[in-house]
Amino acid sequence: MSILTAAILGIIQGLSEFLPISSTAHLTIAASIMGVIDPSHPERWTSFMATIQLGTLAAVLLYFRTDIMRSVTGWASENIGRGRRPLREQGADARLAWFVIVGTVPIVVIGLAFKDVIEGALTKDLHVIAGALIGVGLLLWLAERRASFTRSTSDLTMTDAVVIGAAQCLALVPGSSRSGSTMMAAMFRGMTREHAARFSFLLSIPSVLAAGLLQFSREVGNLSDAGSGAALAVATIAAFVSGYWSIDTLLKFLRTRTMAVFVIYRVALGLIILLTGCQPKQQPPVEIVQQISPPAETLSVPPIDSLSSAVATDTVDVVTSKGTISIELYGRDAPKSVANFLTLVGRKYYDGTLIHRVARDFVVQMGDPNTRDRKARNEWGRGGETATGEPLMDELNESAPSARRGYRPGIVAMARKSAPNTGTSQFFICLEKASALPYQYTIFGSVIGGMEVVSKIGSVEVEPGPLGDTDGTPKSPIVVKNIRPHVSGKK
Repeated sequence: MSILTAAILGIIQGLSEFLPISSTAHLTIAASIMGVIDPSHPERWTSFMATIQLGTLAAVLLYFRTDIMRSVTGWASENIGRGRRPLREQGADARLAWFVIVGTVPIVVIGLAFKDVIEGALTKDLHVIAGALIGVGLLLWLAERRASFTRSTSDLTMTDAVVIGAAQCLALVPGSSRSGSTMMAAMFRGMTREHAARFSFLLSIPSVLAAGLLQFSREVGNLSDAGSGAALAVATIAAFVSGYWSIDTLLKFLRTRTMAVFVIYRVALGLIILLTGCQPKQQPPVEIVQQISPPAETLSVPPIDSLSSAVATDTVDVVTSKGTISIELYGRDAPKSVANFLTLVGRKYYDGTLIHRVARDFVVQMGDPNTRDRKARNEWGRGGETATGEPLMDELNESAPSARRGYRPGIVAMARKSAPNTGTSQFFICLEKASALPYQYTIFGSVIGGMEVVSKIGSVEVEPGPLGDTDGTPKSPIVVKNIRPHVSGKK
């Protein structure tokens, strides 16, 4: 990412974070147009957004530093120690702090209760984003027509805090806009536009701070992939500067102007997305091939010999929540890969993991220990180690009988990154469309029983991934209960 691109994205983040137009939608649209989002590594974009969001958080903290200090010290002096007083007798600063605390409760409760839905495919759907842009825009228009504009933050009540806090929950849906949702609710409660914006920004601090730091801590490991340190710093500083300017400009604007310009903009953008961005896209198999293909120097296509037969040295059963899959292993053709796999099996390394990727009719992938923690979804597919902790060498021997079979249905191969000798604990089972793969992954086994189970898994519904709605994580978790040496007569 260039410095100029980073600066532009930072400015967009800072401006759209506080204007009632949805920062997530605008930042992602801009990044897509500029081509800086790598579909095969979405975690890089997530880490970038999590970092520059801290810039806008710093802007709101600096701008409202006086209000924040007064509220914090007022709340502490009137609620802790000898100075404790009943809420009805507390001063305006302490009460404002209570209103922010109470207003934050709904988004915490809803966020935790509907975490899977919020992180799932529904909220990434362009129809949902466009609908949120239009829906909240129309509610802003209605608030403009119905509001009395007679109240300020000093007139707030607990009921106001709960209602505005509940409206903040709409921000969990991309396209809604945190500021747009809360300002709309505050206006419905009779607040002036300026004071609605001020309380909106103050109310955002706890949830944005908590969510931002949590997201940043999860994604900090990807910062080295998100671009150069200089570009990241420029984007964060640009977000801070533009965010500070945005807050100041919006508050001044709302003293004399209505929300009409934002209503028109939101509805227009939503309609544009509906008309141009919601057409279903079919992802051809070749795109999946490209996504998992290593550098060209490792590629070669061995002659396909249907008569070739590999010698099975070991057999294992992969016991899943969908059924058992029996696999024979080719220890002569791929001795290092088989030895690595069997050692991990012996350590019960795979027990309790999930099948984390299903590319419909293409591959079923498993073997990442991170999948034991269902809260670590952003890490799935990137974890795993070898039995020795050292890189696993590719055993790409074109003359090996197993290699000459190609990636026909049931073939078991070692998954790796797009670089030679990066195999770990992860492996995949081929389905019909995997035959399109050129010879590039070490084949170390083949399914000899339970192919119907593999096919069943390969056709489940998935949470759409970077390559479309046929390549992603199964919506209903499929557990690898254990992998064990095969006992004759049992499956």
